[in-house]
Amino acid sequence: MASANLLESARRTFYGEIENVNSGLLEWQEVDGQPGNYIKVLALDESRHRVDFLFKQDPHAEFARHTHLCTAVALTLEGLWGYREGEELHFPGTFSYEPPGSTHTPYATEQGMTVYASFQAQSPDMLAILDDAGKVVDTLALDFFRQYYVA
Repeated sequence: MASANLLESARRTFYGEIENVNSGLLEWQEVDGQPGNYIKVLALDESRHRVDFLFKQDPHAEFARHTHLCTAVALTLEGLWGYREGEELHFPGTFSYEPPGSTHTPYATEQGMTVYASFQAQSPDMLAILDDAGKVVDTLALDFFRQYYVA
């Protein structure tokens, strides 16, 4: 019989292709080149071009303007945030669906924010990072997220 509290002391457990994660044992890691933005990669499935993660922004932080090359879904867990290109603010319980081709600049209010997000694509490429003129200056693929995956 399996130990009922195994996940209390283990970051991850595996049973075949099933992966269970104690996100409380994962450390927040600041996203390279994006001050005030932090990530905890929960699951990374390279064969299916999918990554699931927790994302957090400090109060008044902003993430680079980008276009999705993947389908993204996000559920706001804490705080208050929005897109520079929109008017509404996302509060705890707000679900967001972002299809491939959507472009935006997420930012946190004075409350900061934490979301659960899942990116799923047809290839390893997930986000095209844009400059102020809308030109692609970088592409974030699954290998970008792999650097934040802690076994």
